[in-house]
Amino acid sequence: MAEYANNSQFPIPLRRMMKEIVVTGAAGFIGHHLVRHLDNDQIEVFGLDDGRTGDWNQVSSFVKPEYSPMEDLTFREMCDYLDRTDVLFHLAAEKYNSSKMTPEGVIEVNVRATDLLFRAAVHVGIPRIVFTSSLYAYGNLGPDPMSEDDIPQPRTHYGISKLTGEHLLRTACIGSKTSWNIARLLFIYGPEQYADGGYKSVIVTNFERLLNGLRPLIKGNGEQALDYVYIDDCIRALMSLSESSATGKTVNVATGKAVTVNHLIREMCIVAGVDFEPEYIEADWTNGTFRVGRNDHIRENFDWIPAVDLREGLTRTWNQMKKDKGS
Repeated sequence: MAEYANNSQFPIPLRRMMKEIVVTGAAGFIGHHLVRHLDNDQIEVFGLDDGRTGDWNQVSSFVKPEYSPMEDLTFREMCDYLDRTDVLFHLAAEKYNSSKMTPEGVIEVNVRATDLLFRAAVHVGIPRIVFTSSLYAYGNLGPDPMSEDDIPQPRTHYGISKLTGEHLLRTACIGSKTSWNIARLLFIYGPEQYADGGYKSVIVTNFERLLNGLRPLIKGNGEQALDYVYIDDCIRALMSLSESSATGKTVNVATGKAVTVNHLIREMCIVAGVDFEPEYIEADWTNGTFRVGRNDHIRENFDWIPAVDLREGLTRTWNQMKKDKGS
């Protein structure tokens, strides 16, 4: 970091002339959209991602990439990497629906490496940390909406690991000058959402089918309800958590609106301009679930409300997928 402005009287480190931001998981779906949003002359972005489930080709060229698996970095290496960082966005995680996921891998990345990362960040004095947690920290399958006031009862290693990450962040920051906020993400969707280790979301799977002239698939009766948040709204929420004077908050990034899979598929067919009847197949564990989040806390603390409705978000996603396919 020994780069200086050309001024022998007042040597000023060049990197401190810009705001420095580190994004872990920078090559992932949410990560590369966040990096793209941060692309301006006043910000220098450093992206950490091993590329296992993300795609570095989607990441803005101005970001400085680091390809190391986070779990392979030592505490000292993390300190060196984070030195002089102004904001840390910790998005990297071993994902819930990855076909490569094992309980051991989830704990290694989402707990052990995350603990080291947070302690290193506080050690070097990072002013602000934003951590993306998950609806799976709740373990709530309905019928009540998920609220930050609920007592979490996660049902999976992934949910346990994300809730543990929240506690590790709080613990690391006790007695420090580092401020922090936590975003519990609901179902984020939008253009350039990849398949993660073979898993594809309902939206990606069925838009691909519609692009190929196939009927959409619905597992079970289609009355399972989800809370869909468009990617641009998610990025605005993360930026609000990083820029606000509010600190120590855990908030849902959610619309508060229940969308059944039946309704979702009807909207997707309208957007795609087709009149296909869905094909109903064997139900899975999601049948009968109601996974919707309240958004009172983020509205009150960060003045955030979702701006992109479902029809508009699906239209943007469909148009990008058509473009990528060359249709």
